[in-house]
Amino acid sequence: MAGTVFVRWGSARREPEPLLEGAEKAPLCGVIPEAILAESLVTTRWQMEGRALLYTPQRLFGEIGSSPNTLTHEPFLERARLQREQEREGSARLALGAYVVARLVDKLLVLENDDELLEGFRWQLEAVRRHVNELPGDAPETAHLAGVVAAVPAHGKPTSGLWMSLTAYAYFLEHEGRLEEALELLTLAARSQGEVTPAHDYAAYALFAGRLNRQLARWDVASACYSSAEEAAINIGDQVLALRGRLGRGAVQRGLGNLPVAREVAEAVVRDASELQLADVQALGYADLGAVYALQGLKLEELQANYQAFRLTPDSLQRMRTLGDLAIGLYRIGAYEVARLAFEIVIKSNTSFVVRANALLELMDLESSVGNRVAFERCRNVIEESRISLSPSSATDYQFKLGTGLARFGQHGRAADAFTTGLALAETHRLNTWYFKIEQALGDLAKQPNQPTRAQPVSEFSGEPAVREMESGLREYASASAS
Repeated sequence: MAGTVFVRWGSARREPEPLLEGAEKAPLCGVIPEAILAESLVTTRWQMEGRALLYTPQRLFGEIGSSPNTLTHEPFLERARLQREQEREGSARLALGAYVVARLVDKLLVLENDDELLEGFRWQLEAVRRHVNELPGDAPETAHLAGVVAAVPAHGKPTSGLWMSLTAYAYFLEHEGRLEEALELLTLAARSQGEVTPAHDYAAYALFAGRLNRQLARWDVASACYSSAEEAAINIGDQVLALRGRLGRGAVQRGLGNLPVAREVAEAVVRDASELQLADVQALGYADLGAVYALQGLKLEELQANYQAFRLTPDSLQRMRTLGDLAIGLYRIGAYEVARLAFEIVIKSNTSFVVRANALLELMDLESSVGNRVAFERCRNVIEESRISLSPSSATDYQFKLGTGLARFGQHGRAADAFTTGLALAETHRLNTWYFKIEQALGDLAKQPNQPTRAQPVSEFSGEPAVREMESGLREYASASAS
């Protein structure tokens, strides 16, 4: 992956060495289509002049300008189009509201100190305020849009309230599974903060951008973001952010199918976080380690890692994400009732769309494996309602589990169609692990009799003390959550 990171790491001291020579070849961390990435990389001022590394929005997102003749923020317009096609006028209006608010912030960031231009901007600001006031008042997105508009100054430079409101809106969009739109808002937040970003904030932006790009299967861009976050964190001595940057790079390798490297990174972070007594990072490391173990087929190790993550994490969102992973492990060993309970806790929780969608996908697979067609279709219908919001990886997973379920119910023709769709998605987004998995499933499908099948519970670990402890702990957690 030559030319895909901002820094070179020393083998002994893990200190960053700026790669000023040829640094312009490092990928940006913003929402630049990969097909044109090589043609649109930016040589920023700090690179041209050979200065020490600066933490600028341009390093993360490139030189982004605003012109009335240039179409920007297309993801919002695309959402508006799709919502109108589905006759969801309220949702379409929210998407257009997001578009005009983003354009307003664009205008603010290039506004010159000219009386005529300032008057025109104030007129635009009032028009946007009226538009936002007319949006559905009961929609959470309206509150975010109103918060951003309220933080836009009628004159002068952006304040901290603006970039904080933009960042909060970006988190909301990620929570809803609108990853492209979240990147748009994150870019605006970083640009609003100024030409040079404090190292701590820069690292936080880079981690956020890395996570969004990783979920969008933009592997090189995501890796660059994580490396950039780690570099900034080390320079200011922030161990938490530095370890999270390392975990992010390991997660990219996991997504690309390089499981030995991904496992090595996760294990190292767990050790380092344990020595530093950073329980939250330790929990993140265990969660990543559980994901690697799952792909390697190490069932008991996966369960133990995820249960440690579940116990250690203080963050409710991360706890639900880990509980979903733990439920998958319990499902794999045949502990169906407890796995179903864990999935349902996640689905009913106030967690992110992505986490709930993953739990629904796994529950759909569980129900098809035990021959419950009604429950399978119920899960499928819920997923179909929000299918356009699925990330590339989740959309591919859905096609795989849909094909697997249909094959279990004896519908091999429809199963083959689902597998073929999933294969195309995996190829498009370079999801190598998924590609080979679905390709194998298609081959196996051709050899199977066209009859319904039902999985038998696998109880090889049901007597393990660790598994019994997990089952008891989850039932207690479910009871406490319900009360």
